[in-house]
Amino acid sequence: MKAKLFCVVAVFYCTISKAQSTNLAKKPFKVSHIKLPSNPILDDSRRTYSTNSKFIYLHGFSKVQSGASLDITLDYQGITAGEFEIQKNLIERKDSDGKVTSTYYEYQVVVDYNSRATIQVANTGTAEVTEQNYSENNTLKSRSFSSVEEAKKYYYNNRSNIKKRYRSEQWVRIIRRIRNYLNENYGYIPFENNYETFQILSSKKHPEYGTHQKAYEDLKSIFERMNYKEPIDALLLRAKPIIQSFEEITQKYTATKRKERKLRHASYYNIAKIYYFLDNPDKTRAYALKIIENDFNASEGRSLMNMADRLHERFVVNQLSTRHFDVITEDLTDVNLTPFSEEGDEKEEEKPIEHILAYLITATNDTIATQISKTDISKIGYDVTLQIKDKNGAVRATPFNAGSCKTLALGNGEIYKAIKFGEAANGQSAPKFAKTIHESDKIELFLFNEKELVLKTPDSETGTSTLTPDFIFGLGKKLAVYAKECTNLVERANKNEFKNTQESLLEFCKILSDCK
Repeated sequence: MKAKLFCVVAVFYCTISKAQSTNLAKKPFKVSHIKLPSNPILDDSRRTYSTNSKFIYLHGFSKVQSGASLDITLDYQGITAGEFEIQKNLIERKDSDGKVTSTYYEYQVVVDYNSRATIQVANTGTAEVTEQNYSENNTLKSRSFSSVEEAKKYYYNNRSNIKKRYRSEQWVRIIRRIRNYLNENYGYIPFENNYETFQILSSKKHPEYGTHQKAYEDLKSIFERMNYKEPIDALLLRAKPIIQSFEEITQKYTATKRKERKLRHASYYNIAKIYYFLDNPDKTRAYALKIIENDFNASEGRSLMNMADRLHERFVVNQLSTRHFDVITEDLTDVNLTPFSEEGDEKEEEKPIEHILAYLITATNDTIATQISKTDISKIGYDVTLQIKDKNGAVRATPFNAGSCKTLALGNGEIYKAIKFGEAANGQSAPKFAKTIHESDKIELFLFNEKELVLKTPDSETGTSTLTPDFIFGLGKKLAVYAKECTNLVERANKNEFKNTQESLLEFCKILSDCK
């Protein structure tokens, strides 16, 4: 009788253990590899380029004066201003009952500005010539004036400075897009990212909790050793036992219940991620298929399968089987070329570059005291170029990728945070530096590339661009979600009292931050 009771109790505890909560946490790890191009020059001795612009560079290429494999010509056509208009806006004053008591008009200046550029790439190896056209647009909407005369006076007194400001902003955006295009097609970009994640069991009472936690710590240590310049064979050997431990979990928990499918999902997902970043797309694809068949979160399986397919395609095109090798990027010219000129522009003598103090906090919490040139502030985006002293005391311009950093604080009081969000223009969600506009324990507002506003909650890993269709067509509803704990603010948001501008969103954030 006692033996039977013991068996019943044992089965009961076994059932309870397997029914334990299976909460998963996304745990970060570091990766380092080369981003392979879609249109490569396979012979690395022929990876040379020439250009008429000092703002163009190719990762993994040597810049030469002539005889290059790629001859890149930039034609910047300058900025044009449209006809200015005076926009007439009816303003109504209402009493506490909502009744209109008076009306009057205010006037705004509205002007469109447009910059255009063309990039032409001549490939001497294939005799192919490709051309890409770029344009950037801004619409000036001035503050409101009480009369048409005041609005006109404002425009005539400021139109030169306004045009110059938009020209500078649009030039920076165009050259960034050109660089991205060239490097996506031809460049070999060293890439580091601290935002990749494994799915690790966080339920402490689950019998596999210890296995998952140890696996994560071991994997984190393995990937910390990854360097795009070095082979990864040794890393794969160290990862084999961890892969086996995840495999054993999938064989141990085979039921169709949700919790067991969830545990299998995490194991398959982690194995697929390991193989992907250790340059084995075939294995990644195999485990992505297991994720889909397991039917817990099939979309993640499909996403990993797409990643594996794209990596396989890049390997085939580049005739490689790894993303880990050394690349050389160098300038073999002594020519200081002008990026563009506009008719009527006067040549000026080169002025000394001004620098301001800056502090960079890396992802490993190291603080670097440095300087940044004022011209490089406008280029802060996916990376930032800082002036760093080497061991010999020489100051060199050194790029830092946003994925390897946390915060950049400038001496002028501006703070840039390395955040992750999907750009409205291309959906790219890699980490990038964005200027802090507002920060509290409830809501954060950032400005990226001087044009794209990003909202983020402090407990979220990613932010959301306010240029996405959801925000543009449903701003009030989106803001109401952020303000869900502040009833009055929800009502105001649903009444569309806020606009998708920096000034209006900053007001929203301040009200939410102060809401009790």
